[in-house]
Amino acid sequence: MTLRAKQSLAVVLGFVVATVMVVLGVWQMGRFQLSVADVAQQRAQLPPVELAPAVHADGSIDDVFGRRVRAEGEFLPGYQSVVGSGEPRVVTALRLSDGRHVAVVRGQVAPGAHAVAPPVGPQLVAGIFSASDHEVDRPQGSVRLQQLAQEWPSPLISGYITLDEEQSRAHGLLPARVELPKQEGTYMHQGYALQWWVFAAASVAFGIFTARQFKVQEEMRAERLRRREEKMRTVGGDGEGLVE
Repeated sequence: MTLRAKQSLAVVLGFVVATVMVVLGVWQMGRFQLSVADVAQQRAQLPPVELAPAVHADGSIDDVFGRRVRAEGEFLPGYQSVVGSGEPRVVTALRLSDGRHVAVVRGQVAPGAHAVAPPVGPQLVAGIFSASDHEVDRPQGSVRLQQLAQEWPSPLISGYITLDEEQSRAHGLLPARVELPKQEGTYMHQGYALQWWVFAAASVAFGIFTARQFKVQEEMRAERLRRREEKMRTVGGDGEGLVE
């Protein structure tokens, strides 16, 4: 096999092995993303916790984001907004028994439709607790608590509740879609993905290194042959002188 053929084979094999490892890394990263989604779903399915005790006097909040919470209070019809265009959500202020307020996504209405008034009297609401939205261009709009705090009564809790499907329908609304916050997944999959990608880079580097080694070995072999031939010529020349 010629030197060029050996070098080409080494590089091609390196890239083939690297391609396989990249694919395995992508698969492992996909498994990591699935594990993240699984953790978020499992967290959302945990038994509900009371919201009021989880929100402290200094405004700090326990680790209840992405979980189902319960809260008791009365809706304030004068503080209600519709956010979003493609999937408009109805957001209404709920005054808790201790005087604090929390935004509640009661459900979804058809585009262009008016929001129905909230029920009157004491209410027990339950749903997923989320942090303030930051994305602006979304079909379901963004519940931006910083803006609501400028118009709604205070204090306003730094998070909002999206009602469960049953309660949304009881309010005469469609259930609103909830985007669960990202949670920590199984980092084993992420570690394996990074490991495969490192191996892929190493395979390419090893293929190139091997190709260069073939060239070095060929040059060393040629040098040995050249020296052997020179030595043989030298010995042959000395022998002819002795015969004479």
